Order: sequence, then structure tokens, then C-alpha cells
Amino acid sequence: IAGIPPLSGFFSKEEILLASWNANKVVYLLALITSGLTAFYMFRLYFSIFFRKENHHIDSHHGEGTLSMKLPLVILAVLTVITGFFPFAGWVSVDGIPREAHLHLLFSIAPVMVALTGIAIAYKLYFRESEQPDKISSAMGGFYQSAYRKFYIDEAYLFVTHRILFNLIGRPAAWIDKHLVDRSMKMIGYVTLLTSEMTRGIQSGKVQNYAIYLIAGIMCLAIYMLYIYR
Repeated sequence: IAGIPPLSGFFSKEEILLASWNANKVVYLLALITSGLTAFYMFRLYFSIFFRKENHHIDSHHGEGTLSMKLPLVILAVLTVITGFFPFAGWVSVDGIPREAHLHLLFSIAPVMVALTGIAIAYKLYFRESEQPDKISSAMGGFYQSAYRKFYIDEAYLFVTHRILFNLIGRPAAWIDKHLVDRSMKMIGYVTLLTSEMTRGIQSGKVQNYAIYLIAGIMCLAIYMLYIYR
């Protein structure tokens, strides 16, 4: 994930950065900075978990698991080393034309240096216990707090969805659903039930009743015809 050669993440990252460079230099710059941040936080996580002393004081240890658990990890680890050397690009296409991928060594210098810089900073701050991360976060003040809270994107999203969209769209839609749609469905059911009650006597299943209705209908029809052609 940090994008260090010859691991597979390096090749995929290079293709993304190269496409960004050819399309838009600003997008490339942002992607390059992001790749350095990715290397930084991945190794921050790595150093914090495996090299910090407070993480090794564990009362009980359950071992590394069975072979069925370790074998998939070994296979994945091997694949991350060799997968980047396979020419998969020719199998990827959105228009039916195989895509060509090339490795430009000169172009790779900047991304690799940025990734190594991110790893070096993570090593400096998190390989051993240090007060530097706290000092840096305190020195950055409000910017650090904003970044820590993800620049309040979640709060803004909740405000827009809950306070604005829900009140303007959700509440009226709920009222319409409850008072108009539900009541309409209940009215249809009530009318159907009432009609069934009214016609249930006619559909009795008794042949003699049907015969009476037939004779009555014929008599009414005959009277009507006599009235017209009198």
C-alpha cells in the first residue's frame, strides 16, 4: 500500500500517478502528496503496533493460529511480491482495446522518494516512544484538531441531511405517506370490504336464488322492451 518497489502496490500506484500526470498536473501533485501520506500512516500503524513497548505487555498469548489461517496470508504475501511483474494491463479495457502499461524509471523517482520520506518521518516519530507527535499536534493547534475531526465533514453531512433535507423533504414525505397514502389504502380496503358485504348475499351459491335473479332480470328486460316498442 505504501507503493515501494518491487511490491505490487508500487506498480498500481505508478499507473495512477502516470495517468494523473498526463491528464492534469494539479491532480498529479495532489495524488503524489496523498501517496506520501499513505506511506506515512501505513508505517505509523506498523511501527506503533509492532515496535512500541506498551503493545508488548500482553498477559496471554494465543499463538499465531493454525496452518489454515497462516497459509492464506503466506500466499497473499508472495503474490504481493510477484504480481506486479505480470502483464495484467493487456487484460484491462473499457472500450475493448487492450491497454498498454509501461514502467518509466525516471518518472518513478519522485513517487518513490516521496514514499520513502513518509516512511522516514513515520520512523522518526513512531518507531520509539517520543513526545514529538504530541508537540507537533499541539503546535499545529486548530489545524490539527480540524484534521483530527476530518475537517468536520461528518458534522456538516449530518447537519445537511438531518436538519435541512430531513425537515424540508423527510417530514413532508412522512406526513404525506401517513395521512394520504396510508389513508387512501385503508379507504380502498374499507370500500372493498363494504362492497363485499353488500354483494355477499347475491353470491350465495344457491341455484334457486340464481334462477330467481335470472327470471327477475328477464321480466325487467321484457317490461323495458314493451315500454319502448309499445
